[in-house]
Amino acid sequence: MELRNWDDVRVFLAIHRAGSLSAAAGPLGVTQPTCGRRLDALESELGVRLFDRKPDGLRITAEGRALAAAAEAMDANARALALSVAARDCDLEGLVRIATSEAFACTFVVGALAQLRAHYPGLRIELVLSNGETDLLAREADVALRFRPEGFRPTPQKLLAQKLGDEPFVLYGTDAYLERRGVPAEPRELAGHDVVVFEGRHPAAEWCRYAFRDANVVLAAPSLLVSMEAVASGLGLGVVPVRAARRHPELRMLSPVIARGTGWLIVHPELGRVPRIRAVVDGLSASFRADKVVERTRN
Repeated sequence: MELRNWDDVRVFLAIHRAGSLSAAAGPLGVTQPTCGRRLDALESELGVRLFDRKPDGLRITAEGRALAAAAEAMDANARALALSVAARDCDLEGLVRIATSEAFACTFVVGALAQLRAHYPGLRIELVLSNGETDLLAREADVALRFRPEGFRPTPQKLLAQKLGDEPFVLYGTDAYLERRGVPAEPRELAGHDVVVFEGRHPAAEWCRYAFRDANVVLAAPSLLVSMEAVASGLGLGVVPVRAARRHPELRMLSPVIARGTGWLIVHPELGRVPRIRAVVDGLSASFRADKVVERTRN
């Protein structure tokens, strides 16, 4: 039977990969009921059941596995075709999609792109803000900028990972807070001090768990930008990347370097040869290395 709507196959494949309707809905940009309706429509068109509906979730049928294998092959061929077409693009103008975290975007990427567009005014940038792993092979983005603990090297399949450089983390506080509460005699002994905790994964997490064990946690936030703003407002002491802290001249460095993270730039080797993407990759890399402010930490 000839399928009339290949988009329904794409929805089926997303459900198969995600394991549930709800998990597939987000990446597809639709609601869970819409996912269910598209799956029902595909099953009705094919006249077979692709998933058994169980109390604990969906269970793929033999017919579903056969369709999934064919759909995976179709998807791989479509990706290869799109990549082949993109790799022939010789234009220095146009769209480049960059996947990165909100914090990295605010503290580095936006400033670097301002310099880059001065040389290439025809570039248009789209940011894909995510802390997760963006699928560059699926062309969800052209370039990914990721921040990882020191010593951790990303090894994405079929992709190139270029090290940008290291980023130190330091304990900070404002003059207003220090005048009110005093300067801690020892950064690792913060008993009685008010502290702000960044709950996300970061290289200084272990240090913070020890140093903050007897401190007063006045705010815990999953956002680095929010926790940094809280420290800069004088709410409490907190550990912040030096690159981020420079946005707030009111912050005072209260420790030597506590930990370091590493910035990585990830790109598909074929897309890395496209002139406009190459220009973005080279420009971001040069901007990071030229930014010596991150090396001025207290010894």
